[in-house]
Amino acid sequence: MYRYFFIAIVSYCLIYCSLLGQELPIKINSVTISGNNSIPQKELMPLLRQRPSNFSFTFKGTSFNNRLLKMDAITIKNYFISKGFLLVDVKESYEIIDKKADINFNIVEGKQFFVSKVMISGNQNLSGIQIKKILNLWEGEPFNGVLLNERVAELQKRLEYFSRLFSTIEIEPIISDSVEVIIVINEGEDVYINNTFIEGIEVSDSSLVFRELLYTLGDYYDPEIIEKSKRRLRETGIYSMVNLVPVKVADSDSLVNIIVSLNKYKQREWLSIGGYEPIEFYEGLDPLPALGGFIEWRNRSIFKTNSNFSTKFLIGFPWETNFNLPRLRYDIGFDTNWILGIRWPTKVSSFYETLINYDQENIDQVERYGLEMSQMTMLDERSYFQNITVWENFSDNNTNDYLISGIDSLDLNQNSRSVKNLQQRSLSFRFHLDKKDDPLFPKKGYLFDIYLKSTGYFLGGERDYRKLDFSLSFFHSITKKFILATRVKVGRLWSWNQSDIDYSYEKFYLGGSSNMRGWEILKYKTEDGSSGTPVGGIYRYLNNVELRIQLNESLGINIFYDGGILSDNYQDFIKGQMGWNTGFGLTISTPLGPARLDYAIPFLDDNIKIKNGKINFGVQYLF
Repeated sequence: MYRYFFIAIVSYCLIYCSLLGQELPIKINSVTISGNNSIPQKELMPLLRQRPSNFSFTFKGTSFNNRLLKMDAITIKNYFISKGFLLVDVKESYEIIDKKADINFNIVEGKQFFVSKVMISGNQNLSGIQIKKILNLWEGEPFNGVLLNERVAELQKRLEYFSRLFSTIEIEPIISDSVEVIIVINEGEDVYINNTFIEGIEVSDSSLVFRELLYTLGDYYDPEIIEKSKRRLRETGIYSMVNLVPVKVADSDSLVNIIVSLNKYKQREWLSIGGYEPIEFYEGLDPLPALGGFIEWRNRSIFKTNSNFSTKFLIGFPWETNFNLPRLRYDIGFDTNWILGIRWPTKVSSFYETLINYDQENIDQVERYGLEMSQMTMLDERSYFQNITVWENFSDNNTNDYLISGIDSLDLNQNSRSVKNLQQRSLSFRFHLDKKDDPLFPKKGYLFDIYLKSTGYFLGGERDYRKLDFSLSFFHSITKKFILATRVKVGRLWSWNQSDIDYSYEKFYLGGSSNMRGWEILKYKTEDGSSGTPVGGIYRYLNNVELRIQLNESLGINIFYDGGILSDNYQDFIKGQMGWNTGFGLTISTPLGPARLDYAIPFLDDNIKIKNGKINFGVQYLF
């Protein structure tokens, strides 16, 4: 025992002595910048790596590092050069007192040089104005040599769209009292495709690749055709990596070989995911935050063709609603890009789906099973046109007409059971145009989506109705850190030839983290806003306005305003009282997108407060 005690004492002494021998880190006390007459300090300070803690969103100070200090001096110098101060000189110095560093940058700006003339020669496919715009090079503006060097690659890329793969660009600035820029372009010859070589797959699979390529040997090289061919190969679902690279043919300035590089997914595999999963529980309702997941078995190249077979089981439980409403769905599907030698991406699947409510003494269950066929045409990476045809059997076995059937006429004291069994035929179309600059963190662009569904009428079945759902979102970057996002959604449900049709299963709803964040899920338009039966509508209007403030790379603040209205009557929809909420939230960047925590307070027109605020959690921005 004494031996172990002695060892512990010795170990403690050794650790203590080693700590005494270590120097404590030097903290940065202050940073001053002098000599900057043209550029204010507040513009320069965010560029620095060495700065006091009060200039960052961290709670601990930054340790002094002489190497980083010298890099900061170079950064300041390059920034001044980018503003036309070509002769700028930056000297860094520091003083350390009591383990605290005071840093100073002394700047001698020198003369600011402006562009007096831009002379361009050799350009055939791009005008002088277009070239100036690409290079951001204009007479009368400060000469930015840093940006000019960066934009040359963009100009080269633009010339490739005119089949000028081997163009050369020479830029010579002549500096006197001002800067004259001489740009000499040699676009080279038109380029044609000589041959195609495939790497990364078996020779036997090459025919499956060639049928997806939109060019033939001898064709004029067109970057758009190459990009579309890449997209078609990715759409097969067989290849995890697709790349088409033009390689110059030796001793030729007009011929290229296309190298197709591919990596295949595992042909047969199990796929599964669980956890947070937004799930569309029934039509008219935006995907609800849910706990759930799926398990799937897939054969990505059945019979060694570009066809897929899959079987999938999905389960989900929403966490925002008072109704215990799990969703179960089972699919067996087959999809292919080619039918009878015609490229027509199609998926055919049989499905069984059930929604069960256990919140009453008697179990209420909605079942759907049938056959679904869909075709999708990709317009680009994130935009598409889709049509879906569904033949289904629909059954609703419930007590009190609860939740799904007869929502608007619910009588909780009624103890009757209704059973509905009917067949339904539907054809739907969706046009989805995604022009956001980033799928997860958009700063500019727009998203347009329109969905039209027709049930019955010429399709047959026991239900006749039409459904329209329109959505338009805009994103605008006010500053580098301030993004304004807006969305409008409009929905309409109406019959072909029936005035008394039961719309209950297809109605629109509002509330919850998916649209109006201050209202309980499915509880918009209840008497007190917090309890009661969900009230849907055949008319829906929703608007969202959100100011997103990015504090740093991982943390942001959102200030938002949501408003909407539901109704079964057009006059009430136009003149009725709207529901609103206002609030704020935090977002944290994750690999899956922003995880957000929102707090919102609901109210009606005339600022009539309904209840206390509501907290929502979600993954991905609301829109």
